[in-house]
Amino acid sequence: MMMCGEVTQRVPSYRGMMRPRLAQRRQYWWWHSIALLCLGTLVLRIGDVAAAKTPCPLVESVDISNGVENADGSIELDGVRYGSNQYFRDANSTVRGCVCLVRQCLHICCPMGSPEGEPCPPVALNVNFSMTPDGTVHDVRNLLDSPNYHLLYFNPECSGSLLTLHGKDYIVRSDGLLAYGASTYDYRHYCLQAQAGEPTALAGYCEMVDVLAMHRMYSIGIILSLPFLVATFVVYALLPEMQNIPGKSLMCYVACLTVGYLLLALLRFSVYSYRSGWCVATGYLVYAALLASFFWLNVMAFDIFWTFGGSRGRSSERRKFLYYSLYGWGAPLAIVALVALLDNTEFVHESMRPQIGAEQCFVSTEMLIGFLYMYLPMLLLVSANVTFFAVTAYRIFRMEQATASALSGESRRHTKYEKDRNRYSLYLRLFIIMGVTWTVEFVTWLVREPSWLIYLVDICNCLTGIFIFVLFVWKQKVKQLLLKRFGFSQASASRNDQHTNSTISRTRTTDLKANAETRLTDVTHGN
Repeated sequence: MMMCGEVTQRVPSYRGMMRPRLAQRRQYWWWHSIALLCLGTLVLRIGDVAAAKTPCPLVESVDISNGVENADGSIELDGVRYGSNQYFRDANSTVRGCVCLVRQCLHICCPMGSPEGEPCPPVALNVNFSMTPDGTVHDVRNLLDSPNYHLLYFNPECSGSLLTLHGKDYIVRSDGLLAYGASTYDYRHYCLQAQAGEPTALAGYCEMVDVLAMHRMYSIGIILSLPFLVATFVVYALLPEMQNIPGKSLMCYVACLTVGYLLLALLRFSVYSYRSGWCVATGYLVYAALLASFFWLNVMAFDIFWTFGGSRGRSSERRKFLYYSLYGWGAPLAIVALVALLDNTEFVHESMRPQIGAEQCFVSTEMLIGFLYMYLPMLLLVSANVTFFAVTAYRIFRMEQATASALSGESRRHTKYEKDRNRYSLYLRLFIIMGVTWTVEFVTWLVREPSWLIYLVDICNCLTGIFIFVLFVWKQKVKQLLLKRFGFSQASASRNDQHTNSTISRTRTTDLKANAETRLTDVTHGN
């Protein structure tokens, strides 16, 4: 007899015990079948690979079906002998010889616009050629004069990018390797291209690491910053209250940065062909835009310096901004005109010319040329800005020490002083962002060594638009002016006025009622 509350264990049935075993067996056979299928596929693939194995790629072979087969199994055609392990039959049973196993192959990069896959034989292929492995002894040779070379008219397959070298920068060794500094590249990782007007051929080599990846990331960062620059310009253009001399100067500065950064991003994306007209024109535009941004930042530094100066002449706002515009736009345009004149005439030696569009779509990478035409004007303007801000800070300090009581007593004068000091603070922060960034840029260019500072400069440049937007637009005053500009503040003010009028009317009605009750009480009590 089973006691109340006692729990009995259920005995599993035979079918219940066999169900897990059957499931395990099915799972076993399932994975066993998959393993056999994969093994069979692997065996077939190995057989296909073994059957398709050739001594060279198809693109590095030539048709030798018309050659003479010797007793030892070799085939000879046009004076070139292919051993039995140096030729194969393709899918059409055509006998193809591995020419790169018997001759030194060279890739020829055809010019832009050449039909793809068709030969573009050069008239001459002059290179700096060396018979020694270290390249210490070399001379200029035309490789077309030697029968030891076979030309392949297609670009090498690169996992990275194909970068350009001038003839003076590389040496072709007798073993077919291209030497560039301490690096060497075999024929499958470089190509040659004869260039009109060049004594030696250009070389394009495969960079194993995608060095342009950081350039593309930098371009994307700059493009993401552009909307903030455009928004800053549009906001100041919409608000007449912001279009005083500081506001107009900021608009000019932002416009220069927008154009310069946009074109610089396009250059980093390599959208222009080498030495094309667009490449040269964009180089001059970027150069002009960056110079103009430096000069307009200098204008803003001088304007705040002039504002806190002592005695200064009286001039209208319009005339003063006209002078600033002549300097901010005229000086960079004059420098660009001078650079274009020197670059396209014989006034200076070729080694001292800016060479915009020659090596890259900008000023030459030579240190002396880069310093003369780019970094020297930048350093002079940055030094002038440092002087202006330092003198202005000293004047503010002296003014606060000497006239603190007077400023507190005169509200209008005190308000103007506070506005000017706040403007100085904004300009100083802007100069710190831009001035320090370009100074670090100059230091990294001077050191010429890869450094984390380069990435810091790139990050600062990418965030420039956001910094400027936060400093000059993301403010309560600008927000209120925008609301007023589009009529939102007026509706809000009218609603506030209606609320105030209704409150006053209710208060007056309550007062009248109270007065009436008081008079009635007085009459009732006989007062």
